[in-house]
Formats: sequence, structure tokens, C-alpha cells
Amino acid sequence: MNWIAVGAIAESVGVAAIFVSLIYVAIQIRQNTDQIALSVEAYELAAFERNIESGNGIRELMILNPELTELFLRGMQSFKGLDTVEKFRFGLLLRNMLSSIQGAYIRQLSVRHDAENAEGIGGVIDSILINPGAQEWLEKNTPDWRPEFRAYVEERLAAIERHAENSSA
Repeated sequence: MNWIAVGAIAESVGVAAIFVSLIYVAIQIRQNTDQIALSVEAYELAAFERNIESGNGIRELMILNPELTELFLRGMQSFKGLDTVEKFRFGLLLRNMLSSIQGAYIRQLSVRHDAENAEGIGGVIDSILINPGAQEWLEKNTPDWRPEFRAYVEERLAAIERHAENSSA
């Protein structure tokens, strides 16, 4: 047998093996990409469900405890008007609510990496921050928030103040 012919056959077999290997790697990459997409989708759904559960827990607490609802409403009107025990309880309730919102905000950043797409969260936090009692509480307390959430709350407060100034002008 001619060595040139053997070399050509070996080269052809090598090219075919490389081609088959490349097809195999392409299939594996596609399967891995699909699996990652499914994992991200499952994580997003879990984050969404966690946000719902957190909000439902606070709403359920208010529904089942009318005196807590009353305290919350009075505290939102005026933190200064509450007695010492009421201030403490109102503060705990507000911390729970804001911690829940912080969790939702951080999950939004983790999943989407998009602080601009947190308008649902913005509406919820604005409904709290617009109240004088919540603002009074924030002036006297420094919650242990993550820096990105603290900046978000400060932005929302500034927007509320600008809106109030523009409305009165």
C-alpha cells in the first residue's frame, strides 16, 4: 500500500472525527444553554412567588389584627402622636414592611439587574413614604438596609418632595 494513500485516509478520518466532535460539542452547548434558560426562568418564578408571599404575610397580619391596623393607620398619620409602646410597635411593623419591600427590590436587581424596572415596587414604597408618620419615623431611625435599597428609598423620598413642592407652587 502506498504511504501517501494511507496518510490521506488517516487525514480524512481525522477530519471526520473533528467534524463529529464539533457537532457533539455544539449539541452539548445548546442543551446547556437550554438548561440555563430553564433554571433562570425557575429562579425568576421563585423570586416572584417570594414577593407575593411576603406581601401576603403582612396583609394577613393586618387583616387578623384590627388593633394593629389601627395602630398602623394612626402611625402613618403621625409618628410623633404615638406613645412610647405604640412607637415601638409601629416601628417594628414599618421595619417588617420595608424589609419585605427591600427583599423584593433586591430580588428584582438579582434577577433582572434592572433598577429602572422596579415600578411595581416603587408604587408600593411610595404609598408608605408619602405618609407624614413614615417620614417622621425615617427621620428618627436608620434601618439597616443594603446601600442600593437605601439609595432607592432616598430617590423615592426626593421625588415625593419634588412632587409636593410642584403641587403647592
